[in-house]
Amino acid sequence: MWNTYYMNKSQRIRLSSGTTNNDKYIKVQLEQDVDTLEFLTMSLDTKDVYGDFNADYGVLVGRVLANDGVGVPNARISVFIPLSDEDSTDNQVFNLYPYKTPRDKNNDGKRYNLLPRVAKEDPITGIVSPKQPFGSFPIKEEIITNPSFLNVYKKYYKYTALTNIAGDYMIFGVPIGTQTIHLSVDITDIGKYSMNPAAMVTNLGYSPNLFTDNGSKIKSSTDLGDLPNIETQEITVDIIPFWGDTTNFTIGITRQDFRIRSVLSNTFVIFGTAFTDGDDSMWGDNSEQGHKRIREFYHIFQDGTNDQDWNCGMASKRNSKIIEKIYYYPASVTDAEINSGSANADPKTKMLLLDSSEYSVYKRDGDFVFIISCNRNKIITDELGSESPVADNSPVGIFTKFRGFITLEYSDENLPMNFSQLIGSNERLYPYRFKLKIPQYAAVLKAQTVSEDASTIAWRKQHYTFSGGTLYSVARFHGTVINAEYNDKDQHFNAANNFLNKDTINQASNTGFMWNTGIIQTNNAGDVNNSQYQMVSNVKDTNNRQYFGANWLNFAVYLPQFGYLTRSSKEFYSVRTATHFSKQVLTKGSDNNDDFLVNNTQIIAAGQINTKFYPRSDLNWTDFIIVDKADAQKMKTVATKGFKKSDLGAYTLKGTYRNGVYKSPKWTSVTTACPFNGGKKNGNPANAIDTEIYFYKGFAGANCIDYIISLGLV
Repeated sequence: MWNTYYMNKSQRIRLSSGTTNNDKYIKVQLEQDVDTLEFLTMSLDTKDVYGDFNADYGVLVGRVLANDGVGVPNARISVFIPLSDEDSTDNQVFNLYPYKTPRDKNNDGKRYNLLPRVAKEDPITGIVSPKQPFGSFPIKEEIITNPSFLNVYKKYYKYTALTNIAGDYMIFGVPIGTQTIHLSVDITDIGKYSMNPAAMVTNLGYSPNLFTDNGSKIKSSTDLGDLPNIETQEITVDIIPFWGDTTNFTIGITRQDFRIRSVLSNTFVIFGTAFTDGDDSMWGDNSEQGHKRIREFYHIFQDGTNDQDWNCGMASKRNSKIIEKIYYYPASVTDAEINSGSANADPKTKMLLLDSSEYSVYKRDGDFVFIISCNRNKIITDELGSESPVADNSPVGIFTKFRGFITLEYSDENLPMNFSQLIGSNERLYPYRFKLKIPQYAAVLKAQTVSEDASTIAWRKQHYTFSGGTLYSVARFHGTVINAEYNDKDQHFNAANNFLNKDTINQASNTGFMWNTGIIQTNNAGDVNNSQYQMVSNVKDTNNRQYFGANWLNFAVYLPQFGYLTRSSKEFYSVRTATHFSKQVLTKGSDNNDDFLVNNTQIIAAGQINTKFYPRSDLNWTDFIIVDKADAQKMKTVATKGFKKSDLGAYTLKGTYRNGVYKSPKWTSVTTACPFNGGKKNGNPANAIDTEIYFYKGFAGANCIDYIISLGLV
């Protein structure tokens, strides 16, 4: 029954979609009281239709398809109108429109096309489209301000259309009879399915010689046929009259679909930046020789040139090119199996390691960008424009999802740690550097262990579901831990959290900052210029020192360096390193064969072993964040590399970022946004939740926002 409140009646004309389309001409008897005609995702107001019962025109509809079943947005369709003999002698018209056939070329050597001549910047989002304009079609501003352009447009481009999000188009009023229908499409400018140059090489097999700027841009050419991203087609179509039978109210619609030759691959992007401690810096120091105490594991190593020259400042940091591993579930492991924890979804054997040839990588010191193809959850576009699932082994459709995780680390070869520090009279601390799995998280007492327990199994299974056409970055919770033990003896565990009894967790505002593992000083200290690196801060102490700690940092991953004892002694029975890294073992006088400080055979996933230097996941949470492209453009305008949400003024963030409030919906095993009462104002667990969001674009020469924009990914 029709809803009488709206008093609006529509009639849907059913058309097939996908590869089985046989709807060339559609004739339907029309009810006179219909307000709207609907076909595919298009609609037509009958107020315009009923105005003429002697129609000498037709209605052309259709869909532009890729992969034999996926609608292509932003494709351009026209009824080609040849240049008239009269206008061929008018230089003003001829210079703008010299086309007697679609193959004729203009003064720039470009054939007939509907692609934009110049790029345009969206005044709201700041996004430029297309990234590289290759066409010759005037933009709207030129048409409405230039009489010559306007005259040509009204005469020769009067029957044009742009496909909608489902790939559908409609042209009303097309002259009946034989017409040439033209298609222009740029596969780098088709919305969420847009290909980028790197993926065109990696996934579509195009020659790298067609690209420039390290494969991030397409080599320019006036011949559209030479461009790997441009496709043009012409099809001859016989247009039937719209009103085919005015007595019985039968209407006729002409349908013409297009299928582009390019096989699209749906990709997503992960980007970010990373840094670590200096080549002579670690958490673990004996600043007063002769003292053997647990607290030394929590003290930043200092070089001794100045009492204020603490190595926890930004001036001591460094970066290099990151090393990544990408783990994923293949499509043969179903979502139902993964979600239920089925044995058939065990990451140890069912996950795979993505080969470096299967994704595109851009790196420079600090910054990284990974362009990855989706490989599961295949869909086609149905008649109503919705995504309709098909089997993952179907020959038609496009993949939309990817399920997996990544690990990040720096190599000791690129960033060596050739130093150690004496603890007391006969023990030395040697440096090691964190490796991080993203995402990782755990509730209190649920951190992974080297033994194969429930917490380790849960850690291994933690992964993220990525969607095609989306821009992702990384976020890390920067936990801090202070230890107050001054006696030369071991401490016992706090059974409530697996830290040591004298540990204070996520108290970033402590004035003894050099004893607070994980803290980063951001403002100047003595003669040390930390502020030049523009690191954002969330904490200020009573001496007006500024730090970052006990909260989430978006975009940037800090991989700290810690010190550890290679063997226990009579002074230190169970403690090997600061508890910021790991729960301590309880074996007296032995090597560290039971913890994460030595090579081991524990499986990470996909048969890859050795969890050495992976920190405890109940404090060192990591996550992926969704970065809206308009957000990235806005963030580019922020002068400093470190900034807060409030620095964006009235701008409302459209992406999803981590802070003291937001809890990732994927994390069903935890109930808070931050571990151990973190994410509080001024880094103090006693304070209210900090609603601010913190960002850092990169250390020294790194700037991950500028990098992705320069690569044409925003």
